[in-house]
Amino acid sequence: MNLVSIKGDECNIDALSTLQDLTGGNIERVDPVNLTQNFASMLSKPVIATNVVCKIKLHKGLKFRNELVEYLSNKDTQLTKDMGSVTEDNVFTFEYTIKSIEELLALEDVDMTQIKELPF
Repeated sequence: MNLVSIKGDECNIDALSTLQDLTGGNIERVDPVNLTQNFASMLSKPVIATNVVCKIKLHKGLKFRNELVEYLSNKDTQLTKDMGSVTEDNVFTFEYTIKSIEELLALEDVDMTQIKELPF
């Protein structure tokens, strides 16, 4: 979700940043004095692709962190995010971690005694 904030308003930029991170959007702060120039500048960035969906699959021993459950599948090893329309300025980030010992031992088709590293 892309957001536009007017400079001088009392929006909670920290909360908006969290929302922007979760949705893969951008936040633009515009000066009301230069509103038409700011919007023209934002709209001048060419769209590279539309209806973009990012899918990332991790090794079974890893899982995503700090993602909404509705974006995750396959025991938290697959992340799918709808990015919408993207320009060259769009950035997509994610975090991952190793699963707990209990989760690793519960993996039926992975012999943890043979694992020296988890590929990414």
